[in-house]
Amino acid sequence: MYDRRLDAIVAAADTGSFAKAGRLLHISTPALAKQVNTFEAEYGLTLFARSHGGVALTPAGEELVEGARDLIRRSDEIVRRARRRARPDTVPVRLGISMLRPGRRILDLWQHDAGRTAGIRLELVSLPDNRMSITDIIARLGDTIDVIATAFVPDHWTGVCNTLALSYEPLSLAVPLTHALARRARVTLDDLAGTRIRMLPRGNGTDDVARDLFERAGGIELADIDHYDLDVFNECAQTGDLLISKPMWADVHPQLANVAVDWPEPVGMQYGLLYPLDPSPAVAAFVDRIAELAGV
Repeated sequence: MYDRRLDAIVAAADTGSFAKAGRLLHISTPALAKQVNTFEAEYGLTLFARSHGGVALTPAGEELVEGARDLIRRSDEIVRRARRRARPDTVPVRLGISMLRPGRRILDLWQHDAGRTAGIRLELVSLPDNRMSITDIIARLGDTIDVIATAFVPDHWTGVCNTLALSYEPLSLAVPLTHALARRARVTLDDLAGTRIRMLPRGNGTDDVARDLFERAGGIELADIDHYDLDVFNECAQTGDLLISKPMWADVHPQLANVAVDWPEPVGMQYGLLYPLDPSPAVAAFVDRIAELAGV
């Protein structure tokens, strides 16, 4: 349907690393680099600026990746429609995924099911990691996607969508590998004196609890971000700033280590599924089966 080397290019753009992109696509780093290099040579383009710290898109690369995402998305939709025709006895449940909402835990649980839930097939739908808010994504539930796997505060979505909590997700810190704290398994608030931490501005629920604790601890500089995307992770890797993170983001950036925090009080969210208030029978059955497989 399209040149599969585009998968390698988009993965490298999303992760900022050929090695990380290779792991994402389950191929070796040399194999992924070869796909990118041969594409560049064939079309006379330089898509990435290479450095020891990773790769970054050139202006030509940004233009190509933007079009490639749309091409891949349309191609995937064509294949999904064809599969629906080929398997009319099954109903798709569309799981929205992205770098920041990887859905890995849900996929692992579903694989354990090994097809024993008859009549349902799980389809993956790509979500953007940009300025699209979680509210905008929720608005697509039941339209272009059926469920998403993410961290959330349950009461926040009452009357907006249904939630299935599978586990507790304590806030952590993404720490540049060049920082001394990156070698620690856990840190205390005292350890953070003298650091600069990026986080969402006040008015963002659980982050506000962390902000209050940082401010009371003293000696910590706080810098606001207006949203999370790969650029924010890249900037922290380059500047040495720390970033409020979550366990589900442990593998988002190859130059950042996810470090747990010994919070003096609970500072976290729930991890699980968000799905429509009035789910289809297939979506309801899928959610029930995930809950059963997770033992909740």
